[in-house]
Amino acid sequence: MIMWLASYPKSGNTWMRALLSCYLFDQYHDENQDVFSKMKIIKSFPKKFAFKGIIDEDYLIKNKLGAYEYFIKAQEKINKDPNLHIIKTHNFCGSSNGYEFTNKQNTIGSIYIVRDPRDVAVSYASFADISYEESVSLLFNENRISFNDKYYPEARLSWKTHLVSWLSFPAPRLLVRYEDLLKDTAGILRSTIIFINQFLNNKITIDEDKVARVVNECDFNKLRYLENKKGFDENDDWLDDTKKKLFKINNKQKKFFRKGKKKSWKNVLPENLTKQIENNFSKEMKKLNYI
Repeated sequence: MIMWLASYPKSGNTWMRALLSCYLFDQYHDENQDVFSKMKIIKSFPKKFAFKGIIDEDYLIKNKLGAYEYFIKAQEKINKDPNLHIIKTHNFCGSSNGYEFTNKQNTIGSIYIVRDPRDVAVSYASFADISYEESVSLLFNENRISFNDKYYPEARLSWKTHLVSWLSFPAPRLLVRYEDLLKDTAGILRSTIIFINQFLNNKITIDEDKVARVVNECDFNKLRYLENKKGFDENDDWLDDTKKKLFKINNKQKKFFRKGKKKSWKNVLPENLTKQIENNFSKEMKKLNYI
């Protein structure tokens, strides 16, 4: 069955993926690989690999959103392997074009990473090289869609719709605030492994020395250094479609691992934009102790 590692873009999904991959990696591969190589054991969805043998890309060229129809079939294919599959996504957990993203038959649970939307706006603006106004408008955009591997649509929609969709899905869920992951990385990693273990017959051993080693290996400054040294080949996954084209045309280098801090918005986000976010997401932000 599938365990989703889900979040809105620029909310900490990649960092959690790095932590989990490094902790689990030595059960599958050579422990001497770098973090980015280890992360590949947790795949992303929707992407081309999941649809092989299910859909012809010639159909997707003619039908831009045609892949939605095959999401469930792709997940059924993944679940032919009875092992637990941890899969990362930025897709909202709802219906697109009349087709559900997932269902209870294919999803065993989810780990949902949430981040203060004011910081999400600042982080995405820097990453995508857009204004704060543009970035904030994306948080409210109920038609926000990006494409992975050219043809596989990822419906992100608004920050609120994305959050509520995952919190409403009827399956076990672990909600992780990015801010808590920053404050107590080892503790959150530990609790995440405990959550995953309830779905496994062969439990993952919680080794405190290993937890500390993985937290150190995935330190944000080290991830930033590794990106500067070898690049991070998944950068485009977080860009909306129009920006992907612009960066390709301009051959511009993007840096994914920027600061990774909390409350960066306080120093840079204009007051009118801050108020827009707080007014639109008041209920959700209060529940999450952001305001």
